[in-house]
Amino acid sequence: MEYGLTDKGFIVKPYEIIVQEEREAFQLAFGYDIDISDESIEGAYIKNQALKITLLWEILGKIYAITDVDDAYGIYLDRLVNLVNVQRYMSAATTVSVCLWGEEGTVIPKGHLLRLNQINGQSFKLKNVTTIGKASLLGFVLKVKDVIESHAYSFQLGQDTITYMADNQDDQVSIQAGFLSVLQDQFPDKYTMTNDKDGLKVYLTLGNEAFNIATDDTYLSFPLLGQYALYECTKRGVIIVPIGMLTNIVNSISGLKSAINYASGILGREIESDAELRSNLEERQKQTRSNEIAIRNEVLNLPGVTYARVYSNREDVVVNNRPPSSYETIVIGGDEQEIAKKIFEVGPAGIQAYGNIVITVVDDEGFNWNIGFSRPLEKYIWIKIKWGRNLEEDLPLDIAQSIKDSIMAWTVKHISVGVDFIRQKLFRPVYDINGIGFVDIKIASTENLTPPDENVYGEENINISEVEIALLDSSRISVAELLT
Repeated sequence: MEYGLTDKGFIVKPYEIIVQEEREAFQLAFGYDIDISDESIEGAYIKNQALKITLLWEILGKIYAITDVDDAYGIYLDRLVNLVNVQRYMSAATTVSVCLWGEEGTVIPKGHLLRLNQINGQSFKLKNVTTIGKASLLGFVLKVKDVIESHAYSFQLGQDTITYMADNQDDQVSIQAGFLSVLQDQFPDKYTMTNDKDGLKVYLTLGNEAFNIATDDTYLSFPLLGQYALYECTKRGVIIVPIGMLTNIVNSISGLKSAINYASGILGREIESDAELRSNLEERQKQTRSNEIAIRNEVLNLPGVTYARVYSNREDVVVNNRPPSSYETIVIGGDEQEIAKKIFEVGPAGIQAYGNIVITVVDDEGFNWNIGFSRPLEKYIWIKIKWGRNLEEDLPLDIAQSIKDSIMAWTVKHISVGVDFIRQKLFRPVYDINGIGFVDIKIASTENLTPPDENVYGEENINISEVEIALLDSSRISVAELLT
């Protein structure tokens, strides 16, 4: 029989064959009249040598086996599947979007603990230091400080302006109820709300995508804010977190009133076994890709990510500010460490992951990798509008605010990363307002919130690069009637 590397694979030579070969070789060298029985010194020596040779054959067999997916195990299996760009699913902890109700400015340190409201409930730790503020919320409490007749109470919710006009019969609670009605009309089923003397409490019915609020109305206040925060289970594996069950605050903090999850957790997982990896390898190998679309799709699947786009430079020179042989992933939302980790997992080897944010990712063997991606650079848009009347139509009571609201509503569907800001498109939302007969629009842009000079405003469209986004706000829209 043939042993070693054969057309059927590597065949390990068994001990019995090796002993026989060693006996024959010994007798050939020293004569056939020598006693090589098991009881003799020579026989014991031959069997000892055969045992050592057998161990070497077995080691060679194992080395050969670990190059076969069906026989490899542990780290050797990991290395094999990496050759076809497949990685073992490592264990992961359940993560939960939590609403931290507290006073504005309260700082919650990284590692702050919450516990499930269950017997022997599992603990969860805050992934990043978080400051309660108006920029990233899952809920808020709005309270009317003073009742002013005929005052248009308003605040900004994301890109929408929420307004309620008070009359002489209103009190604090009824004005808050008016806001409740407006929110229900504009965002049916999106928010859950309660209203009483302590304020109008508003929170996302499915609380996992943060929003922002703002106001310059001195008659409104936000005594409590529901800050978005991401908590991770202290134990890896499948830990189920039902809605409304992550509420027990382990570490009390001044200014933090309560915590609750309005969405179920993103389940963790156990480490993938060798058998699972082998059984799924063929399917995952066929689906493995490292092109732009595949990376984009993987990043979009991350919690909190609302936009992702991948651009690559496959040339040997700099193109669009990207280094040679690099790719750039532009992302809105999501946790930066998780984004970098995902890009590292699915991106092509040997190609630079470039961007205006660089995060260090540690691989399974402890090596550090600098992974780049980009957050869109904000280009602030400023608008000056002069309008004239159409006498055949009635004007709204607050024409300036109506124009602003119409423009802001238009931006929701027409503004995105890398989309040029076209001045002519603004005429549509303005002319949608009753009573407008003529309009003149001039626009400008800045890199920060410093207002531009008057002579900067013009009629030219504003170019938005692939890594920029036009940012509008009603406070940067000026509306004036063109008097004749």
